[in-house]
Amino acid sequence: MNILEVTKIAKEQNVKEIALQFTDLSGILHSLWVPCELFPKVAEDGVHTDGSSVDMVDISESDLKVVPVVSSFSLLPPSLFPQRVARVMCDLYEPESNRPFEIDPRFVLKKVMGDSEKILGNSIKYNACSEIEYFLFKKGEDGTIKRQDEGGYLASPPADLGIDVRLEITQGLRSIGILVEKHHHEVPPGKYELNLAYTDALRMADITYLVKLIVKMTAARSGLAASFMPKPFHDGYGCGLHTHVSLTDSKKPQNLFYDPKGSYGLSEIALNFIAGILTHAKGLVALTSSSVNSYKRLVPGWEAPVYISWAKYNRSVLVRVPPGKDMSTRVEYRPTDGSCNFYVAFAGILAAGMDGIKRKIELPEPVEEDIYEMSDKQRTERGIDVLPGNLGDALTEFSRDKYMQDALGHAFCDKFLQLKTKEWRTFNFTVHEWERKKYLDV
Repeated sequence: MNILEVTKIAKEQNVKEIALQFTDLSGILHSLWVPCELFPKVAEDGVHTDGSSVDMVDISESDLKVVPVVSSFSLLPPSLFPQRVARVMCDLYEPESNRPFEIDPRFVLKKVMGDSEKILGNSIKYNACSEIEYFLFKKGEDGTIKRQDEGGYLASPPADLGIDVRLEITQGLRSIGILVEKHHHEVPPGKYELNLAYTDALRMADITYLVKLIVKMTAARSGLAASFMPKPFHDGYGCGLHTHVSLTDSKKPQNLFYDPKGSYGLSEIALNFIAGILTHAKGLVALTSSSVNSYKRLVPGWEAPVYISWAKYNRSVLVRVPPGKDMSTRVEYRPTDGSCNFYVAFAGILAAGMDGIKRKIELPEPVEEDIYEMSDKQRTERGIDVLPGNLGDALTEFSRDKYMQDALGHAFCDKFLQLKTKEWRTFNFTVHEWERKKYLDV
């Protein structure tokens, strides 16, 4: 889609405003609105904004240039706003230049994808898709939240009280060309899942933020709060946006992960890719589970992927290979959650996997037994390590992983570590209600 096509569609659909959107390092979506008639000029010249107010740069050098990626233009469902609105994702640039801003998460993903093409060829396509899980809450006037329903896995109406909102979400997405292949009630009360059609990782990250926006807006219009928080309550399942990835050759076409004669139906490239993920797992998780709350989900039990291992079917492992063959063959990385930046998470998974391919890292045998039921001794004998137990430890592991920092870029990694370390320290310094209940009478 080019600027002439965008202008034509906007005119036909009577679009009044266009939201220029980008994410900060933590994955928070930011919007800068412009009138539709000014979009061609903005698309050509970009528009400046204050990067320091979104923690991207220091206040002494605060300006950033926001440049729309015209091909990412999308109408928003007409039900969301009183007038027709569109959105477009943006790249960030240094002010007064055409030099990409190296800390921009979208740039980081493009960089890692470009580096992989230099190794495997320009026709190689990195595909990704995260399962979209979210909670729906009723919010009281005092700020308390209550789950939308008490349904369980694949619950049907009337137990599935989220169906009306979910149907509105899926219809809205389909109306703008985003195919929801299936959707359902998830295991815990009040949690639901949307499965999207697979596509290349950059486009999928763009789409993921669009989907999150539409989910939240649609829920709000129904008087509900939609949340992608990894673990809203301690006594139940969390919310993990498991990420599926593959490498395909667009010229042939061919799935580089599939080999019917290979071990487990996987190619050597796939086996090395998984081994790369396992090798860098402790640092990688800082990118894919990047909030304090992430590690309240990543605890043994509740199908949480805390053990550094892989399998074909086992859901207690870090990496799973779901059923499927030929073009459907893919790798499922399970720690990802809704608090991450999806550009960064997709980039980190690819970077780790590419290290496995480049160095031909040997993959250990799969673990199909329930790892939660193993003793510490049994896990040690099998060589099964565990992920960091909190954000602070994950950041320490990431800071030690020089390969990952080289792959993603040191400017980005330095800023990411700075911001997330501050978040971790703030959490540690904060006195929580649990502490008052536990220690008030000491």
